Amino acid sequence: MNSNKLSVALVTGANGGMGREVSVALLRAGFRVIVSCRPGKRGLDFYNTLSQEFGSDRVDYLDMDLSNETSVRDAAYRLLEKESRLDVLVNNAGILGWKPEVNSQGYEMHNMVNCLGPMLFTWLLKPILGRGSRVVNTVSVMLRLGRIPPYFPYPPEKFNRFTQYACSKLALTLLSLRLAQLWKEDGITLNMADPGIVNTPIIRLHKWIDPLTDVLFRPVIRQAPRGAATSVFLSLDPSVEGITATLFKDCRAARLSSRVLDNPGGADLWSFFNNFVQLW
Repeated sequence: MNSNKLSVALVTGANGGMGREVSVALLRAGFRVIVSCRPGKRGLDFYNTLSQEFGSDRVDYLDMDLSNETSVRDAAYRLLEKESRLDVLVNNAGILGWKPEVNSQGYEMHNMVNCLGPMLFTWLLKPILGRGSRVVNTVSVMLRLGRIPPYFPYPPEKFNRFTQYACSKLALTLLSLRLAQLWKEDGITLNMADPGIVNTPIIRLHKWIDPLTDVLFRPVIRQAPRGAATSVFLSLDPSVEGITATLFKDCRAARLSSRVLDNPGGADLWSFFNNFVQLW
């Protein structure tokens, strides 16, 4: 990285629980950090808070709605016009919804926000990612339970939020592995961080038993700093320089099963993604 200028990082979902931790860690490490949030007051408030603490020259703001392809493309173009390089990209944003939703193209919302949105954004930023740049995609332990249905990324007839979440994270993993190999010769690394089950606002419980579940469940799951630790590690640690297409958990490389690596839906998924990025 160029020592004459501050290294530049971008964190999506920056105002969420883990996003805040990653953003602050990168600022403390000396980066200039672009915080990307959904349009609205919460993201701007977080940006203003960081600007006051670290200085307005150290923090920039990029609004982006990952559920909307036009918003993703517009955000990428605004970034390309302003920045000449990006040293670290942390795709942290994600959702665990509780009701069936689709975006304007009819894509199931988990598939769009957790997979296609961040992958499209990453693809579009290739001009400012160079040798030594690191991309970190946040996946989930749930990916091991996922499957890629033939109608991906469209919704199923019967909605189950955990099934859809697992599908979207498996899809993100499979596309990440493919893109990592494609960009390997360019010196761009792309790795995946499994944060574990983390106590953040993404976990929303809505059934009648949920208040009791909240009381019993939240205290024993990971808090945001521990959940963010692996993404911070992959962004900063010199020991992972040059390592790509690898899943990490608890700051260590983790094994992906043959069920994931040899997933029969991988080829069709990559073909869909290639058509998807060409459309946008």
